Amino acid sequence: MQIGERLFSLRQKSGQSLQQVADAIKISKAHIWELEKGRSTNPSFDLVRKLAGHFGVSIDELVGQADEPDAERLQIERLHRGLDDLTDRDREIVEEMIKVLKARAAARD
Repeated sequence: MQIGERLFSLRQKSGQSLQQVADAIKISKAHIWELEKGRSTNPSFDLVRKLAGHFGVSIDELVGQADEPDAERLQIERLHRGLDDLTDRDREIVEEMIKVLKARAAARD
């Protein structure tokens, strides 16, 4: 699988538009589109690294050298990346919320 196909698949699984990806990694929407369509076939290592980081996958996963993650794993990685911008206290609150939700799920089972 080529990087363009993988990029398109990851973007679709994560429910993001071309513009959202472009804005997140600070390149043009047209460049993302050209990569997806195979019109730009030799992206810089820096761009590949940014794309992999944005989607929460390894470079090998992005370029097709490793299995592509499923939508659930991508969602978990997005949530995990979002924690980086939080304060320590906010991360503690998120952690407590997760514990409460797990306890609720266990009680339902």
